[in-house]
Amino acid sequence: MSQFYLRDSRSNVGRTCMFWADRGGYTSSLELAEIFTLEEAQRHFNSRHTDVPLSKALVDELATVRVDCQLLGNYGEKSGCNEYVIRVGDSTDGNDVYWLTLEFKSVNYKSSAVFSYESALLRSWELVEQGFDSTIYAKSDIDAIARRTFQAANVNERRMITAAGIRKPKRQRTRQTSGKTRGNCPHCGAITWGFNPYENYTCAEQYSERNGLSFVVSDTCEELKASKARRKAA
Repeated sequence: MSQFYLRDSRSNVGRTCMFWADRGGYTSSLELAEIFTLEEAQRHFNSRHTDVPLSKALVDELATVRVDCQLLGNYGEKSGCNEYVIRVGDSTDGNDVYWLTLEFKSVNYKSSAVFSYESALLRSWELVEQGFDSTIYAKSDIDAIARRTFQAANVNERRMITAAGIRKPKRQRTRQTSGKTRGNCPHCGAITWGFNPYENYTCAEQYSERNGLSFVVSDTCEELKASKARRKAA
């Protein structure tokens, strides 16, 4: 398991994972995905945690063949062709189309049923009568644009990442803050906190903001400190 694909885990296209492409950018096609060594994959993972290495061998085992709707060309009968497949409806999983199978339909092109053109026409009319749109394509044309893909539901982190030799980088913990900025009261020098980062709050301004008052109290710093001490003693 010395070879890896690098998955961009920030988003999927439908249920399909996106990977670093061999020529730059990202792709859903495993044929176009860049292949990394263990050391290269680990280095990228350490640099950006959303770029997740997955064992190439294990991904290839679970790959499914799909067809991107953006690549579909001419439909209908084709000269010299005697094998056809039928697209069912116009819905997609991400960009991937559904094909007529023996069970009904699937986005996995490998399970699609194959017809002669006459049989495909008959089956297509039957689908229309049942309320489903259908489009007939020459199988050879679809074979040329079908590509291997991998779905997010099939990611097994233990097998594909850690057991394959990748170490998960430690993520820095971020402390939650109140959003307030520290300053010093311009009257007495005491430390004050306020939401406006461009001003040093006075003790009175800090007291008013902390208690949700719409006005600034007129108490002096000494009076506010004495009042705080009395509350603390009580």
